[in-house]
Amino acid sequence: MPKLYYASPRDLPVIEPHPGVKGRVVHAQHATLIVYDYTPRTIVETHKHTVEQFGVVVKGSLAMVVAGEQRILMVGDTFRIPEGTAHGARVFEEATQVVQVFAPPRTDLPRPTADGPVAKT
Repeated sequence: MPKLYYASPRDLPVIEPHPGVKGRVVHAQHATLIVYDYTPRTIVETHKHTVEQFGVVVKGSLAMVVAGEQRILMVGDTFRIPEGTAHGARVFEEATQVVQVFAPPRTDLPRPTADGPVAKT
């Protein structure tokens, strides 16, 4: 059975990929999980990743555009973005939190030390 490591948010590496966006990063062997916090009225410009991503809105709401198609996402709504697909977002009037998973793992993000908050087998 794999060992599990637990981490408090304060122990996780923080990234700021866009103005108004902070993410707390957790890496595993086959995926990266990021808890993103968006300030109100944040605009995430259109961009792409070399890995697939999917996620769920856990607080607030936002308009997301994936491959030119816009949808309004609210708490509990999920999305999937295939690798290499253009996407962006616009946050509405309240702080918003989205949990996203990237697979395979993102190699461009900070990684904790071997005894830090990383799942290992």
